[in-house]
Amino acid sequence: MKQLSQKAHAAAFHAEFFGNTTQKRFVLGINEFADAVADKANLDGFIDEYTTATEYRGKPIVKLNEVPAGSMVISTVTQARPKTAMNKLLRLNGVVSMDYFAVADASHFQLPQVEALAETQAKYAAAPEKFEWVRELFADQESREVFNRVMEFRLNANLRAMRFFDYTADQQYFEPFVRFAPGEVFVDGGGFDGYTTEEFIKRCPNYGGVHFFEPTPSTLSAAKTKLAAHSKIEFHPVGLFNEKQTLSFDASAGSACRISESGSVKIDVDTLDNRTTESVSFIKLDLEGAEPKALEGMKWHIQEDHPKLAVAVYHDPAHFWQVPEIVLGVRSDYKVYLRHYTEGWTETVMFFIPC
Repeated sequence: MKQLSQKAHAAAFHAEFFGNTTQKRFVLGINEFADAVADKANLDGFIDEYTTATEYRGKPIVKLNEVPAGSMVISTVTQARPKTAMNKLLRLNGVVSMDYFAVADASHFQLPQVEALAETQAKYAAAPEKFEWVRELFADQESREVFNRVMEFRLNANLRAMRFFDYTADQQYFEPFVRFAPGEVFVDGGGFDGYTTEEFIKRCPNYGGVHFFEPTPSTLSAAKTKLAAHSKIEFHPVGLFNEKQTLSFDASAGSACRISESGSVKIDVDTLDNRTTESVSFIKLDLEGAEPKALEGMKWHIQEDHPKLAVAVYHDPAHFWQVPEIVLGVRSDYKVYLRHYTEGWTETVMFFIPC
């Protein structure tokens, strides 16, 4: 009944916001979803606390404290902190607000749904048994609860399911069940600016080595600067994949880049099995959707070294089941956990801990 009530509330809000209301209408955020709303409603303005611009699409940009009582607001904050954004709106007296996920769901495809949610709904409908198989894999109740809440959010556009999560990126990849011993060798797949390697070194100061993979030259350079005080780090100027090649990416395809023959961004990739013969003990992967391909390219290490793994599964909903299929297909002697580190659809990580 709660879900029906939430759907009904969203439908009523949508009908009023896009109808002949006399209330002032605003959007929180300036992005593709704000544009989609503005294409269908004559807005009175956009809300943005962080820009110095005063106008967007011919409408004023205002701060939260400038939104008049009696207004209606749609929050188009959709990635890391949508719950925080909604809480700010709920503190405004006399303002009625709703998150974009629910409004898009109520629009019956008149507004584009956030891609992560739309893809999850489509892929769950095509293969529900795959997702149910994953639910039974987890080693603890917390993992099952994380899975259920993330799926409730993605399948039903129900942001309330995320009320238990906060933005905790500083804890990502490092849970109490990920234990370290002296001499650990870490693979930072998708190392970006070096932040995760720094966090690993804090937790395992007597580490044996780090293999740092980052294909973007400017980002790799920044990581080398950040990590200059640390030794035993081998920097690999490639991404991880299932074979050695050069890939093209469409960098305009949203938050997760898509492989494309005509893509404007080119990177070199290789397999972990090709790049190092050293035994490794902990592998982290966050590769903008290439995680299954990278796992295919490190089967030798998984088989021989039996490392701990922390793998991002949020880029593609099929990865929730494809990733464990690959890992457990190489070695079945792993305990599987799931944790989530934002208030929205990003940063869900699956862990594989040797039994």
